[in-house]
Amino acid sequence: MFRGCTTEQKKQKKIDKNAFIFHIPPGKKGVGDSDSGEPSKIITTRNGQSVELKKWLGRVKSRQETFFSRVKSFNVMKNRFRHGKRGTKDKMNRHKLCFESVVVLLAYDIEINPLFEV
Repeated sequence: MFRGCTTEQKKQKKIDKNAFIFHIPPGKKGVGDSDSGEPSKIITTRNGQSVELKKWLGRVKSRQETFFSRVKSFNVMKNRFRHGKRGTKDKMNRHKLCFESVVVLLAYDIEINPLFEV
């Protein structure tokens, strides 16, 4: 999960500190679709923002969705991962390697053939 927990998990103080939001460096911000509960770390589209900022945020979110759809096209998250013979931990490590490999390939492709300007 992006922010590390659901609302119910937050009430129970079960927050995953490996979530992306906890890795955003101080002074930096990410762009999100909805409020993460961390306005100091995530920018969302809100009433009162300038038209230029709203258009820019829309382009950023569109670019993110394009990247996510490319990840989905590799089917690394859709089907059960059946590789690995030494138990669950081995399968998790191999699946992580597979997913990271796809992301690196896509990042390289985007670097060479940019999606569009933000």
